[in-house]
Amino acid sequence: MKKHIRTFIYSVLLLTFIGCDQYLDVNEDPNVATDVPAELLLKGMELADVQIQSGHLMRISQFWTGQMRGIANLYSRINDYIISPEESNGIWAFMYHGIMTQNDIIQENSEDQLVKGIANVLEAHAIGSMASMFGDVPYSQVGSDDVPFDGQLQVFQAAQTLLDQAIVQLSTVPTTRRFSNDILLNGNPTSWIQVANTLKARYYLMTRQYPEAYSSAQMGISSAANSMRYAKAYSAYGTTNENSSLYFLILTGSRAGDLTSTGSFIQSLLNPANMTSRNNIKTNESRRRDYLTLDQSGINANRLSAANATMPMVTYEENLLILAEAGFRTSGFNEGLSRLNALRAYLRTSGAFAGDPALAKQYDDYLAIDFSIGGIENLDGINSNRALLREIMEEKYVSTFGTLVTFDDVRRIRATDNDIALPIPLNAGSQYPERMLIAQDEIDGNTNAPSPIPGIFTKTPVNQ
Repeated sequence: MKKHIRTFIYSVLLLTFIGCDQYLDVNEDPNVATDVPAELLLKGMELADVQIQSGHLMRISQFWTGQMRGIANLYSRINDYIISPEESNGIWAFMYHGIMTQNDIIQENSEDQLVKGIANVLEAHAIGSMASMFGDVPYSQVGSDDVPFDGQLQVFQAAQTLLDQAIVQLSTVPTTRRFSNDILLNGNPTSWIQVANTLKARYYLMTRQYPEAYSSAQMGISSAANSMRYAKAYSAYGTTNENSSLYFLILTGSRAGDLTSTGSFIQSLLNPANMTSRNNIKTNESRRRDYLTLDQSGINANRLSAANATMPMVTYEENLLILAEAGFRTSGFNEGLSRLNALRAYLRTSGAFAGDPALAKQYDDYLAIDFSIGGIENLDGINSNRALLREIMEEKYVSTFGTLVTFDDVRRIRATDNDIALPIPLNAGSQYPERMLIAQDEIDGNTNAPSPIPGIFTKTPVNQ
């Protein structure tokens, strides 16, 4: 996939020095052909969304949430919260040109409801992630002069509306229809509808609309087969170094040695030898710890760093844990515990993750007594309800590794339930990062960009 991503990146490089008010003004030259098949535009949208969800800023979010460590060069500085707006330039170009421009063309010119529905899910996925990372961002008036920034909550609502539209479009498509150019879900309309509902649930969690999150998640991803993972449906994936997962490329490319999971908080959390880890008589994380070990000296077929490992974007695990949290918050302890155990049942299967098969894994069902004072999940004697919610969020922290969801949840729980927030160590100073920086290209090219831009320690509106 690297060669395909590189080609797409080159197509937007000319746009990375302008503000988003100009991103949509790209088809005015009568000498430039604009009649590009919707199928190719959709693949470009998918590659752009992969970069937003799984690329540079996602890795930065992992440094800031204890899942990876930047140890050399640029990443060592970013690890310690020293970052410039230039780090966001590529993501803004992918959003406003690679996603929005292409989707506008698809919605206007295509008659294929499957393609149109998928494209709308992708745009909602991307703009929801932008709002989460940056707070207020341009959206409703992109394409006009001096584009204003929409409020974060307004953007989340717009993403919900777009997902509703996508579900209507996809629901008109026969369930047997497939679309082979879709590198994420092989054009399966049922899978895309479920992904759309899980995204709705994700955004409802961010805005604390727990009943709505629970309702949407009940229509969300119902099996691992319907998880959206990078290049899951790309048949040539992993056959050469050019066609490899993003973790493999970063660990073997020009930044090899600049980042690692070794010594990270999550590795300590998963280590059975650590007395403060999440392991107990019903849980053994040895194999998953190996699977999530990302280091250039330990790349192998059993780890997420394998060349052919697919990267998570919107998953069955996330949906189950939204059901657990939102079910707990709306229906009570028993519902939360039941949904958590459904996730643990999946973790017991061979399809949940790889890891060294010689290592143990154990995920027995929990009982209510395990969360009572003195139980194996409540050794510090807190309220049993808080102990269950803490375990749900801790499990989600591990299960959403490799996605922006971890950054979303860590900030949200610090704001709403700080008593059970994970004790992620600070990398430097006395404050946790709360957002990414608005792109330098946007600052330079849009007079409506905030001045000064919000710093990384300024909370976004939903996390006040």
